[in-house]
Amino acid sequence: MTDELTIEVDADEPPESTLIVALPGPGMAGISATQYLIEQLALEETGHIQTSGLPAITPYTDGQPYHHTRLFSSPELECTFLTSELPVPLQLSEPFGRTLVEWIDERAIEEVTLLTSIPWLEPVDELCYVASEDYLESRLADSSIGPLHGGFLTGSNASLLSRAMDTTLRVGVIASAVDPRLPLDASAALRLAEGLDGLYGLDVDTTDLREFADRTHQHYEALAAQFEAQQEDDRIRPRVTDDYGFM
Repeated sequence: MTDELTIEVDADEPPESTLIVALPGPGMAGISATQYLIEQLALEETGHIQTSGLPAITPYTDGQPYHHTRLFSSPELECTFLTSELPVPLQLSEPFGRTLVEWIDERAIEEVTLLTSIPWLEPVDELCYVASEDYLESRLADSSIGPLHGGFLTGSNASLLSRAMDTTLRVGVIASAVDPRLPLDASAALRLAEGLDGLYGLDVDTTDLREFADRTHQHYEALAAQFEAQQEDDRIRPRVTDDYGFM
């Protein structure tokens, strides 16, 4: 692995002026939300991004490989989705973000919305944001999404927001809390999908995602109950030992 990062874009058409980005994160919430919206909106893959300087991965489904970072759009939609399944090591997240910013500048993109997730200590059902002032005025003024009150961002989110503070690029990070115990938090994905739908007027039916979130929740609840029952059995079961009379 090397610190020299490059991003190569192979696209059939230039991206729209608004870019919606989902990168790997806790609970896979952002990626799950955008994948659902891409399917519901019947968006077409219009390009992909390849990187060097990062560990190589090639995801696949039903035996068919596909690019880890892809662009989706439609003539009827005024935004382009960028979804990536490429894990970026922490020590390379900042240069990866810088490289992504350079590509965004080259394509004259005006607005970026990043979907992310934050592990919670207590359940939280509301979305929160960190956004540049112009993004707040143009996209969040009439929204019920509240601000994150303190902390810091790292990696790609930090690079893009830092760029937004000094340029006309509008950037907003929309965050959902996720259950840190779950590999897939479908409820968090539902919150992000519905929040993005409200921000951009996508008019997407989220019934299927809601039903999936309910089934996933029931599944994990059942697993937790089984685990607790097993733990209780272990506590009350008499411990059998061999006593050979040694002190």
